[in-house]
Order: sequence, then C-alpha cells, then structure tokens
Amino acid sequence: MRKHRIPLLLLVLFAQSGMAQTALTLEDAIRMGVQNNFQVQIERTNKQRPAILNNWGTAGMWPVININALQGIASNSLQQKLANGTVIERDGAILRNTNAGMAISWRIFDGMRMFATKKRLEELERNGELVFRRQINTSVFEIIGAFQLLLQLEQQKKSLQESLKLFQERSQIAEGRFKIGSASKTEWLQAQTDVQTQLSNLMDLNNNENQVKTNLNHLLGIDPEKSITISGTIQPDTTLRYESIREKVLTGNYDLLLAQSELSILFQNKREVLSQRLPAVTLNGNYNFSQNKNDAGFTLFSRNNGPNASVGVTIPLFNGGNNMRQQQIADVSIRSQQITIDGLKNQLKRDLLNSYNTYKNALQQAALEKQTLKLIEENHLIAVERFKKLNITSIELRQIQLDLINSQTRYYGALFIARMAEAEMKLLAGMLE
Repeated sequence: MRKHRIPLLLLVLFAQSGMAQTALTLEDAIRMGVQNNFQVQIERTNKQRPAILNNWGTAGMWPVININALQGIASNSLQQKLANGTVIERDGAILRNTNAGMAISWRIFDGMRMFATKKRLEELERNGELVFRRQINTSVFEIIGAFQLLLQLEQQKKSLQESLKLFQERSQIAEGRFKIGSASKTEWLQAQTDVQTQLSNLMDLNNNENQVKTNLNHLLGIDPEKSITISGTIQPDTTLRYESIREKVLTGNYDLLLAQSELSILFQNKREVLSQRLPAVTLNGNYNFSQNKNDAGFTLFSRNNGPNASVGVTIPLFNGGNNMRQQQIADVSIRSQQITIDGLKNQLKRDLLNSYNTYKNALQQAALEKQTLKLIEENHLIAVERFKKLNITSIELRQIQLDLINSQTRYYGALFIARMAEAEMKLLAGMLE
C-alpha cells in the first residue's frame, strides 16, 4: 500500500489549496469589478472631461471681459522754440503716462452657431457616459467569463479527484489479483498508468485554475497574488427568448448607441458649418482711463476717461468656397455614419442569432449529457461490483471509468457554453452593467 501514499498526499494538497480563503460569489465579484476594475476607473475619469466642457461659456454664449493697465515712465531731452520767441531747453525731463481700461465684447448673434455647439457639447457628454457604461458592460462580461470558467475547472477537478479514487481502487484490486495469480501483470501496470495519467491531468487542471484566478483578480482590480476562493454553480438562465433579446439589442446595445451619438454630433457639426454663412453681430463696450504728466513741454498734464460702445456686424461674402467644401465634407461624414449604423445593426443581428443558437444547442446538450451521466454512473457502480467478482476484466472497467470522466467533462462544458452564450446575448443587449 505504500505505493499509493504519494497520490493520496497529492490529493490532500490539492484539496487544501483552496482552504483558509474568503469565498466570493458572482454578485460580489461583479460589484467589486464595477468599482475597482482599472479600465472602468479610466473611463469613469475620462467622462469628466466632456462634462466639464459642456456649458454655455464653451459654446460662446457669454461675453468676453478684459481689463488692461499700463504704467510708463520716460526721460527726455527737450528743445523747443515757440512762435513767441520763447526757447525751452531741458535735459532729463520726466514723462509719466498711465493707461487703464475695461473692454467687453459680446457676440449676440453668430448664425445660431452657439446653439449648435452647445448641443454638440451635450452629445459629447452623453457620448462619454455611453463609453463608460459600455466599459462596465464589457468588464462585467469578462468577470462572468473568468468566474464561470473557474467554477467549471473547480467542478472538473472535484470530479477528477473522485475518479482518481476509483482508479486507485482498481489499481489496488488489480495488484491483489496479480499477486494471487488470478490476473496478468499487464492489467496491474495499466491500472497504475491510468492513476498516473489522472494525477497529471489533475496537475494541469490545478495550473489552469491558478491562471484563471490571477486573471479574475486582475479584472477585479486586486493583487494577482492574492489568494481567493469562489462559491456558486453554473446555472444558465433558461428563460431567455430571442424576440425580447433582439428588441433590447437594437435599442440598448452600447456600440449602436455610440454610433447614433456620433451621428448626432456630426449633425451639429454641420449646423456649425452652416452658421458661418450667416451674419454675426457683436456688441463692444469700453471704459478707458488715460493720464500723462510731463516735466517740460507745451502740455504738462492731461487726463482722459470715459466709456464708449459700438456694434459690429460681419457679413460673410466669399472665402474661396471653404464653407461649401466643409458642408460637403459634413454631408459625406453623415452618410458614412448612417451606413456604419446600418452595418452595425446587421452585425448585431448576426451575432445575436449565432449566440442564441449556441445557447439553445448547449442547453439541449446539457440536458442530454445529464441523462447520459446518470446512466454511466449507474453502469459504473455495477461494473465495479462485477470487477470485484471477477466478472469483467480491468480493461473493461477502465473504459467505463473513462466514459464517466468524458461524460462529466461534456456535461460541465455544455453548461459553461450555455452560460457564456447567455452572457454574450446580455452583453449585446447592454444588460450586464
């Protein structure tokens, strides 16, 4: 029996590898990911920029007010001869001048450009929010994928550990038969080989599980070295209907909403271009203060101050046809974006149909494999008893055991495929945020 201590020790190590850790449900993982996922944090920060810019000041609604001031001093040499014969000569005469003023410029009409700009800024803010929501939707999908894959691997590992016990039991029986001379050594060696093969498979599963855990940690925004355990089962939602999901995809898909938002922005860009063909009216107001002091000269002191106002009208007549070309470019961009939206809708319908067919097929396959698994489990129990009574060979029992492992793998694989197809449909419909 000493030969089996190492395999049993490995089983204990594998079983203890997930102990002393905090269990994490899928709901917990999603909440953590929405808060801590790095890409979500980046988009949460990025959406602040268009929100800051979305105001009437950026759109050009408000006046521009400036205050200017100047204080100057100069030293001059003065030579003057007046008409009455007076001669003035002065070296180092100081001239001091002070100028200050406030200017207001307010464009009260610009061909409705400011309203188009404000609308564009509002759409850009909405665009930033949509990008943020899309990232949440995508990150949640990735978290679901990693979480469900981890559940699948853990279930496969659990099943493989149980199967390994059966392989070890067969190896013990085959060894006993060989020693008493009722079976060949070949059966015993084959049984030992199968045990080693299953141990190798268990090691591969454990390695895959560790890699998926580190990936899940990254998606949750936590240290990849942190040890976590999860709890839950792979349970696809069997109530999804194609018609209802299709409607949500065409109204809630974030890529489609972003494309429509881009189209709205292009329309506002065109309005801004068209506004350049209309007159612009600007109100100007100033209040100026000017003072000069001179130590010598005809004027020793002067001061002027007071307000003034004006109205400026700009009428565009010709600028080389640039406005017309800009309008043509805007029209081309709008047509291109409309085609993009049509193509995106068609692509979404294709992706949804493929996902739904995969989903339905996987559900049917899972139901079939569940029934098959029950049959194989019952057959395996009977086969083990028959093997103990020498009614079947070790090779026959080995094939039944392999069928059991394969059936378990197919069953959990079908559940995983159905669950991910469900998640993909909800991703297309924008339902995962």
